[in-house]
Amino acid sequence: MLKENDSIYIHGCPCHIIHNTAKHAGQKFMEISGFDPEDLTVDVGYWFKGSTNRKGYLAEFCEFHESEYMEMLLHISVRWLSLERCITRILRQYGPLTSYFKSLNEKQPRFRRLRERSSIFQLHGEMTKFIKKLCARFMKPSALQGRQVHDILYKDPLNQLPGEKLNVGFTTRATLSRLLEAGDITPQEVQLFQQAALAFLVRAVEYGINKLPLKEALLRHTRCVDVQQRTECGVEDALYFIDRFQELLPFHGPEEQDKVCEEFL
Repeated sequence: MLKENDSIYIHGCPCHIIHNTAKHAGQKFMEISGFDPEDLTVDVGYWFKGSTNRKGYLAEFCEFHESEYMEMLLHISVRWLSLERCITRILRQYGPLTSYFKSLNEKQPRFRRLRERSSIFQLHGEMTKFIKKLCARFMKPSALQGRQVHDILYKDPLNQLPGEKLNVGFTTRATLSRLLEAGDITPQEVQLFQQAALAFLVRAVEYGINKLPLKEALLRHTRCVDVQQRTECGVEDALYFIDRFQELLPFHGPEEQDKVCEEFL
């Protein structure tokens, strides 16, 4: 447009920029405080969306607090200006909402299940399997054998499969072959796809290793809770929790720790 007429002045939308200024400032607040109002509004909105029972329970708490029931608004991140309305609605219902969510600890089956049947001991193993499953899609089996996740040289081209052997799924592989045979795509385009698929998988592994808590000591030591993994654990796993939660696990004397050691013989 400016090339056609350099006299035109384009100033954008100052109003929108002002609102974005508040949004970016809020992101800095969130980085330091650890509290994200946008996440709160999304969680609350989707919790009550489409659930007559939940709305009914909230209405009862509103009556108990002598507060008018107001339906929770659903914030959409791409419509940032709705954030203020959603937060205002939550604040007006803060008392009933607080009582409602506190009551869930006892009523919700999911919370009872988490208390009675904890599965945290499975987390480290599942994360490890996830990373290795991704690696197996583009790496040679010999490069994975006997290696811990953080020791896998997944970026080394010598450890990577050739493009035609990448595991991109049967349907995708068959579609590529069909299109190539029909002349709808060229060998160069197939090669470009293979390079893109390899880059996708490498980036997925890199992100997963960097972000997942694979080195978290607590998750690694929880394996001793699972009977099926007990043979892979040592007494050091139990001693980790005794040392970390000294008030809850008072096994600090030599005789008491000897008894703990006997459990792993």
